[in-house]
Amino acid sequence: MKSRTYDYVVLNACLLRARVEAGTPLKVKPDEDYLIHLSRACIINGKEGETALLDVTVDGKKFVIGYLSQEKIPQINLDLIFEKEFELSHSLERGSVDFTGYQTPDGDEDDDSSSSEDYYTSSDSEEEGEVMVHSTITANGSAGASASSVARPAEGASVFTLRMDVDEDDSADD
Repeated sequence: MKSRTYDYVVLNACLLRARVEAGTPLKVKPDEDYLIHLSRACIINGKEGETALLDVTVDGKKFVIGYLSQEKIPQINLDLIFEKEFELSHSLERGSVDFTGYQTPDGDEDDDSSSSEDYYTSSDSEEEGEVMVHSTITANGSAGASASSVARPAEGASVFTLRMDVDEDDSADD
């Protein structure tokens, strides 16, 4: 059995949930220098057999972003990112749709005091510029990584590390 541990960073993310009632569009505006990421939509108390088209309006343009059905497709995953005001609506005659997601700082800020290096582990030494490729069996059949299995980033490239530890239970049941 494998046990996995993931190291990751959450950057000032704020969870968000918005319930859009039938016939009542909802305007949503991200805070200044923030983005809103919509990740899921779920139908709530829809009429049996009724389907819902999910719409978003941005800059006066209306887009269909999904389709829900109480019986067959009660929820869908979304991957929508908004940097300015938008409006959510749906076509249900009664019932509502819950949208969930999160608000996070805009990563494209021009502020030099805030950079991605503040949030991720990076290589401090340009001379170290090596990324170890972990392998249990190499081309010659011996354990460990050989010198040829060490990847080097392109000159001037930033190296960021995301650690993932995998613990394997090697004990055999007798």
